[in-house]
Amino acid sequence: MKHEREDNRPYQVGQVRITFTAKELTAWGGACSVLAKYLERISFREWVEQHVPIEEHSPNAGGIYPKVLSLLLTSVAGGTRYSDLRGWMHGRQALAACFGVDWLPQAPSVLTRFMGKFRRPHAEALREAAGGLARRLLEEAGVVEDDLVLDSTVCTRYGEQEGAKKGYNPDKPGRSSHHPLKASVGCGYVVNLWNRSGNVHTAHQVAAFFEQTLRDLSAALKVRRVLADSGFCEDGFLDRLEREGLRYVVAMRLSEYMKLAILAVADWTEVAPGIEMAEARVRLSTWQQARRMVFVRQHVPTRPKATGKQPALFADLEEHREYRYGAMVTNDESLTPQDVWRTYRPRAKIENIIQELKEGYGWHEFNVRGFWGTEASMLLIGMVGYNLIHHLNRCVLKTADEAVCRLKKIRLKVLAIPALYGSGGRMPVLRLGVRDPRMRARIRYWLQRICLLELKLPNGNAVGPPPHLSA
Repeated sequence: MKHEREDNRPYQVGQVRITFTAKELTAWGGACSVLAKYLERISFREWVEQHVPIEEHSPNAGGIYPKVLSLLLTSVAGGTRYSDLRGWMHGRQALAACFGVDWLPQAPSVLTRFMGKFRRPHAEALREAAGGLARRLLEEAGVVEDDLVLDSTVCTRYGEQEGAKKGYNPDKPGRSSHHPLKASVGCGYVVNLWNRSGNVHTAHQVAAFFEQTLRDLSAALKVRRVLADSGFCEDGFLDRLEREGLRYVVAMRLSEYMKLAILAVADWTEVAPGIEMAEARVRLSTWQQARRMVFVRQHVPTRPKATGKQPALFADLEEHREYRYGAMVTNDESLTPQDVWRTYRPRAKIENIIQELKEGYGWHEFNVRGFWGTEASMLLIGMVGYNLIHHLNRCVLKTADEAVCRLKKIRLKVLAIPALYGSGGRMPVLRLGVRDPRMRARIRYWLQRICLLELKLPNGNAVGPPPHLSA
């Protein structure tokens, strides 16, 4: 009893007493109102139940949707691992009522066991469904032509996950990792995503990845131009683009051969203060033909925030030591060198999608022991969750006009609004803790915009996994 009395004793900060309340409060009133209304409007629950190909037979399983919803809410609330589930669970009754579920998982093991049920057929079916969702969002947005942006990245692992191998890892050399591929379009939607083992070459499977992406996109969008990072600069891949008649601009690694090609350039043209460009036709030793190269160098004293790299070979050369360099290969002969650079530059903004997925959604840290369970987590967060938040921002919130919407900004301005859950007029009521009249008007506007959305997610019957793999 003495311990109980001490626990109930009020504490004080300055002249403010600190105590507790048993009322149903939540820090995520904005999520309970705006996000919950959005998911309800687009029939997200029906989409999950028809397209997430895991079958549960136990009467105590609780259903697939609460688990998928909990994973997405953990990510949106700023979590970076399954154990962060507990961080947003205060006010669980309000969350369950607003999101329309009977219960929400309270233990991270519920989610890890669920994701551990995924096998390859499940992950492939989920990828197909997530791609269909992305195409539906592009159709609803009226996007019929756009650039296709291809990227690869490294996700460091600290356990014994399947496929986590030692390979290229610039941030943590020698540490095991996965090496996923991602495809997005210029307006910001992610349209494909593959996980790969960490010990594969950067260009491993890029041709098959591109073919699947192009095949899935062909009915919804015309690819204007392919922009890719240096991991896609492989002769077979570039040859494939050329045979298909697709224009491309792909970044080049500053290999020893490329450095020699840059040193051979005699004429540089200044296109802006501190920025010079040149071009040449170069054939690498692994290529069957010479291709057009565009070189960019930026004068560091003039542009202290210059991008690019300064190879060690150039450090002792007076003509080159104050510059940072970049190189691109292209088959678009209609563009001047400056136009090639301007075409490729927006890709840097789109490349921020990976940074946003990692820093905003914790996408790279949600993993389980099974390889396909980890890929399923990547798909649910990196394609389904990210694309829905991106669509919500573009069509309703409009917190920014950028191709990449910052979840941190949405979280602070929209989702993290304290609220009190109770009753009034014989029905449940969520009372948002907002005093500013302008903010109240803004929330009402968002809810009205959501009610006017005509988007309904594709709810056709998904192709399920083989019976012997059903969980």
